[in-house]
Amino acid sequence: MVDYRHFRNTDPPHLVDLWNAALQNRGAVSLRGSNLLERHVLAKPFFDPAGIIIAEDNHQVVGYGHFGGCRSSAGHEVQGVTCALAVMPTHRRRGIGTQLLYRGEEYLMQHGAKQMLAGGHGALSPFYAGIYGGSDSPGFLKSDTAAEPFFRRHRYNVQDVILVLQRKLEAPLKTPDPRFCALRNRFEIIMGSPRTLGGWWEECTLGCLEPIEFVVEDREKQELVGRALIWEMEGFSQRWGKPSIGILNFAIRDDYHGQGLGKLLMTHVLRQIQDQFFEIAEIQIDEKNLVALSLLRGLGFETVDRGQIFAKSV
Repeated sequence: MVDYRHFRNTDPPHLVDLWNAALQNRGAVSLRGSNLLERHVLAKPFFDPAGIIIAEDNHQVVGYGHFGGCRSSAGHEVQGVTCALAVMPTHRRRGIGTQLLYRGEEYLMQHGAKQMLAGGHGALSPFYAGIYGGSDSPGFLKSDTAAEPFFRRHRYNVQDVILVLQRKLEAPLKTPDPRFCALRNRFEIIMGSPRTLGGWWEECTLGCLEPIEFVVEDREKQELVGRALIWEMEGFSQRWGKPSIGILNFAIRDDYHGQGLGKLLMTHVLRQIQDQFFEIAEIQIDEKNLVALSLLRGLGFETVDRGQIFAKSV
């Protein structure tokens, strides 16, 4: 008989074993101990032990679900997120995942959630950035083949699709653009400045990645008009067998679009990480962002996976 309970302080080693057995796809870091789980999940200041539900069979941990609320700018929890859901391969097709999801939804509704999401992304990703998903949090990956049919059976529909793009850095970077000369005269790209994460929430979710920031400064107006963060994807590098860099928060201010600044910034970033002998650069982009996708494909990025964020109204 399977029993269900909340997280206990003695659970991390059992969760590591479960994680490694259940999550063997390209988008999950192989955990060698509980340190990464502590850093990217359990040490968050908003971590709630009641948000992790454990399934046990004869005192053996065979499944878990992690559920968290995401906050609006006013600080209220308005959306509930299924951040992780895993069941031992030996215990699948027994209804354990369904029970974990139902109990997790009940927990989220008790905390005021008005919409259920499965898979976190951006500001709606409280946990697991750095150990699942790749360079960012793209929801549940398509390479996790069981995720989509499971959530669709439980009345979740795909709300957003995030494309996972990679570029092999051993390929030469050829980006001739006649605009670059004038842009370099007006704009400066600064690397390694003190990072400016977007407030307390982003510091909690991304700060543990220890990102390095590139910023674009308009010399004439003395304003910052673009940015990108990079971080070393050490755990994923071990899984893929190639040293890899993740690119986050790549953006140019709206009123500077169309000048070639995005291409200039990304070219600069790629040259810098090529010089450090990394072999893969990864970035994740919403499939609806056609301008960014066109730019990245022109620089040699290719789609290697897709993330999906599922949603269900309460």
